Amino acid sequence: MIYTSPFPPVEVAQQHKGGVFDFTLSSSNPNFNPSKTALIDALTGKKVSYGELASESLRFADGLTQVAKLKRRQTMLVFSPNSILYPVLLFAGQAAGLVVSTANSSYLPDELAHAIDLSDAAVIFASADTLDVTVKACKDAGFSHENVYVLPGSDGQLPSSLPQGMKAYDALRGSDSFKPVIPTFDEAKSDVAYLPFSSGTTGKAKGVALSAHNVTTCTLQTRQTKGIFDKADTVLSVLPQYHIFGLVVMIHLTFYNGGTCVVLPKFDLVKALESVQKYKCTTALVVPPIALALAKHPIVDKFDLSTLRYILCGAAPLSAELEGALHKRLKGRTLVFQGLGMTETTSVAMIPPNGDSKPGTVGKLLSTIEARLVSPEGKDVPKGEAGELWLRGPNIMLRYTKNEKSTRETLTDDGWLMTGDICTRTEDGYYAVIDRAKELIKYSGFQVAPAEVEGCLLECPLVADAAVIGVWSDERATELPRAYIVPNPEHAKSPTLKQDVAAFVADKLAPHKRLRGGVFILEAIPKSPSGKILRKDLRVLAAKETEGKAKL
Repeated sequence: MIYTSPFPPVEVAQQHKGGVFDFTLSSSNPNFNPSKTALIDALTGKKVSYGELASESLRFADGLTQVAKLKRRQTMLVFSPNSILYPVLLFAGQAAGLVVSTANSSYLPDELAHAIDLSDAAVIFASADTLDVTVKACKDAGFSHENVYVLPGSDGQLPSSLPQGMKAYDALRGSDSFKPVIPTFDEAKSDVAYLPFSSGTTGKAKGVALSAHNVTTCTLQTRQTKGIFDKADTVLSVLPQYHIFGLVVMIHLTFYNGGTCVVLPKFDLVKALESVQKYKCTTALVVPPIALALAKHPIVDKFDLSTLRYILCGAAPLSAELEGALHKRLKGRTLVFQGLGMTETTSVAMIPPNGDSKPGTVGKLLSTIEARLVSPEGKDVPKGEAGELWLRGPNIMLRYTKNEKSTRETLTDDGWLMTGDICTRTEDGYYAVIDRAKELIKYSGFQVAPAEVEGCLLECPLVADAAVIGVWSDERATELPRAYIVPNPEHAKSPTLKQDVAAFVADKLAPHKRLRGGVFILEAIPKSPSGKILRKDLRVLAAKETEGKAKL
């Protein structure tokens, strides 16, 4: 059975027929007001108006085409923590008709080199904070320093000297008379506009190809949740701007609505609370660990958070208990709810109507989306039963770039995205995620592919075999990656074996992939006759270990 959304659809006649820049930062947007504040640097207080945002974006679009000599549909890659400059670069790339690839700013050299290769980057914008990683990744990827432009670090400063060949970002600041590229409707639907990354269960990150039409229509779909996502809010912006949740909901939706992003380079509880109080933020977009801090930390009571209309938690499941605790902590004045989304759906796919959240659920289908719940045999399950969630709509990705196999395994010929989430649906249309068919671990909203960590572990000379699962931490309100290893016999008796293995992974992979759930030693990794790791057996083992600790 095909289920539909209860929200009004975004009809084709209502859909934007051009690109992301003109949709957001021009008179095409009925909410565009050049004099209104678009961005505030929460640490310095510096403000950027919509007029300045549009003008600076056009200046860098001019530099990208006239100085860097990029042609339409080439790729620029941004490797940086949050800043008020980040959105300027995003919209510069869109104005120039480029593909904008957003790399995780915590990537290590191997991961960044993979992103450079996968995206076919022609230019890289790298923060001063990331230069050591960038230099090593460029060497691994064979990427010339001549095409790297350095952004200020989190302290707002450029380095006193740059690696040979690299230039300061303002070398690309040209004329604001640049005429932005406006794609035709067909081009907007077929050309890649953004290339963020999504982890897969089979190895390294995948590049998710999103069109301008994906982004603009997803923005309009989300706005159909009237009274919630159609307001000019002042948004606490602590989520990573490279992450799909931050990229689309925090930046593009906020700017289309004429709201203001109060930007922090990363989450810091006290600075976040100070920002809400000082700038009177009306909304906050968070992940479960941030929700946990807001619900539990005693310092929260020292700040006035009464201006918050709602807190939306995304990127990973929020427990009913934590949702209730946060709502109570904020004295019932602030709506607290979660939704469901993924990079492949251009962010949002489900949301509660009018913030009418039912704890433990992820809401109802977003406007203009269809859903099915499907059995392992590919048949629709009877009403009330659990099945894999399939989604279809104008916000579904184009494909995984340079990965036909994964694309075929994820998208059907008739446009259904097979999410890998096992869901149930109530009679009144609320969905709950009860399991994942795919094996991704969600650590603080970041995806961790077990296969990638396992591949790293198998490169370690201390390890003969390995398997990785996620284990839930109530204390941290997130899954933690845990490794089960069979030691190399030569090192089996080492007293520091576990610490050494964890350190090996920490040196090779980004911080969110570290083995915070521990390293455990087994005589053999449980596998099927065909050699597939039996993760269910490991989860049973992990549950017994947790139960044993609880009894101590």
